[in-house]
Amino acid sequence: MCLGISIYLSEPESFNTNWIQKCAENGFQYIFTSLHIPEEKGEGVSFTEKVKRLGETAQSVHMDVMADLSPASLERLGIAFRELPILKEWGITGVRLDYGFTAKQIAWLSHSLKVGLNASTIDEEQLKDLVEEGLNTSQAEAWHNFYPKPFTGISKMALKERNEMFHQYGLKTMAFIPGNQKLRGPLQERLPTIEDHRNVTPLESALELKKLGTDKICAGDISLSDHSVNELKFLTEQVIPLYVKFNKDYERFYNTVHMNRMDAAQYVIRSAASREAGIHYEPESYTDDYFNEGDITVDNTLYGRYSGELQICLQKLPANKKVNGAGKVCKESKPLLKYIGGGKKFTFLPIE
Repeated sequence: MCLGISIYLSEPESFNTNWIQKCAENGFQYIFTSLHIPEEKGEGVSFTEKVKRLGETAQSVHMDVMADLSPASLERLGIAFRELPILKEWGITGVRLDYGFTAKQIAWLSHSLKVGLNASTIDEEQLKDLVEEGLNTSQAEAWHNFYPKPFTGISKMALKERNEMFHQYGLKTMAFIPGNQKLRGPLQERLPTIEDHRNVTPLESALELKKLGTDKICAGDISLSDHSVNELKFLTEQVIPLYVKFNKDYERFYNTVHMNRMDAAQYVIRSAASREAGIHYEPESYTDDYFNEGDITVDNTLYGRYSGELQICLQKLPANKKVNGAGKVCKESKPLLKYIGGGKKFTFLPIE
């Protein structure tokens, strides 16, 4: 999963630099910044110098930078539209052109810089116009908006439909997840693309955006908690982290990576290689009549060749003397189980 962060030039440069370095160390690959938000002003140096310093920092940790741009931004930067390719020399990888530019201008620029289109507002006719004008689709992406004001974000269905449209033209898409540490003002109500994500964890929001066909995912707010950065790092490695509590004698499963079988079962997540570990458990008494959603089980020796297979229950299932209760997925992680489809990797982390 390709993950990014948002950097606001109104924040202290030292804060931004430390945040960029931390996220780069945890697998984040790109930066979004805005060059046309009125309050994004330089501190002690010119606005242009702030942009150049951001580019230098990004280059030092091998992160791309996409900058939101309007005609007013050109005035602030002191350059003409035809001079925009110079941004590459500043360490700016591409620009998201929101409004005020023609299809011909955008198509021209796509041959020298990566361009981001407004995925939340552009329609198919406008997209066709861009293609007809010569848009270099290998250098173009579709970036959704984030929505600071509660109840103004788009729906999951709208995002999915728009993602599918852009994919038909060969464009990758990006959408925002909310932050959960230092929030962006003035409202500080989080910055998601999908309204239903406003009060959802960054991890779950990212997984759902991916399921809806989003190629790149960016944290809209100023920062994320250490807890969330650690969780999202697993996603950059294509692993879904689950917080669990294992029973005695099953602690060996902490911090182990598993993969759900390609022929995913309807009622359980089956660890594809757990039986190959050669770990066998004798039958244990299970006092309840059922295993519940999120219960982690291991087949015991009574199950013959299935002995040692680890499973996670996706719903309430009858108890079986051939199956031992090994632990439980915590409440926070249960919503993530639906994203562990066939061939998906997951890992067990101890509850903090």
